Amino acid sequence: MLRKICSLNKYKKNVKFNFIIFLFTMFLVVFVIFFSFIVLLNLNKNICVTASSSYIPTPPIGNTTGDINVEYEYIFYTSSIGSNWRFDWGDGSYSDWTEVEESDSYISQNHSWKSYGEYNVRIKNKNIYNQESQWSLPLIVNITSPSDLDKDGWNNKIEESYKKDPKNPNDYPLDTDSDGIPDDNSDDGKYTGDLDDDNDGLSDLIEKLLGSNPKDNNDVLNIIILGKNYYLIDTNNDGDSNIFYNSQTNIQTKTSIKDGRIYLDINNDKSWDYIYFKGIISKYEGEFPWIYLIILFIIVPIAIVIILFKKGILFLYEEEYIKEK
Repeated sequence: MLRKICSLNKYKKNVKFNFIIFLFTMFLVVFVIFFSFIVLLNLNKNICVTASSSYIPTPPIGNTTGDINVEYEYIFYTSSIGSNWRFDWGDGSYSDWTEVEESDSYISQNHSWKSYGEYNVRIKNKNIYNQESQWSLPLIVNITSPSDLDKDGWNNKIEESYKKDPKNPNDYPLDTDSDGIPDDNSDDGKYTGDLDDDNDGLSDLIEKLLGSNPKDNNDVLNIIILGKNYYLIDTNNDGDSNIFYNSQTNIQTKTSIKDGRIYLDINNDKSWDYIYFKGIISKYEGEFPWIYLIILFIIVPIAIVIILFKKGILFLYEEEYIKEK
């Protein structure tokens, strides 16, 4: 009798153990079938995520600034085969759904805006079960008016301040030396005009005081003497520099021009100090005293003759000798 009870208990244990093995086997079978189904449908972990309505795609890539009526390209990368993607352009318009046919694909869409402003470009996903994800975080795109509408090199605001048409490439402020600074002050007082319109080194005010043309850089020549700047100025527009200007002392003196050489008096002491000739500056040594040499050659012989006469060495008459018979 005792043996039968032991056998019964042993039988019950075997049944229980077999049942656990059965459950574990069924779990493995279901697990293998489930993942085999996923593999057959080419679904991966990422697609499982996109199947959820809580999925938030990353923002698209593209230009963040631009102009109106110009198409810009925006790109999004995905590996979800069979999924569909759509762009929200932030201006009330949307792109069509684009289906992904290959793994590791780039979705590309072009768009242009008709008015200036700031736009939020977003993208969303729709999986094979037609479940839509949330919109991505926005890529902020600023469509702004270009700083130079007519592309004439002048900023719109500067042209407006000078009452010029920013849309007309032939209407812009006067800039004699093309340094980007208008010659005059703006009409609204926001911009100060160029103090040296011809960019010759002398301010317009000084040129007007000296008598040269502040809009002509050919009438002023900058020269350097002992490391300091001086200016030769042509005030009568004849091609010759008739004024020498010392910018350190603010003294102007007249020059003298002989055979292309310009004689300079830098300290206004009425004597020449330097000579400028063909780009070369030399110290003024004074002129050779030819007049004195000529006088010397005339006076010295005369003086010698006079002395000889006084000494009785030279005579102007003949002496007569009488012979006695």
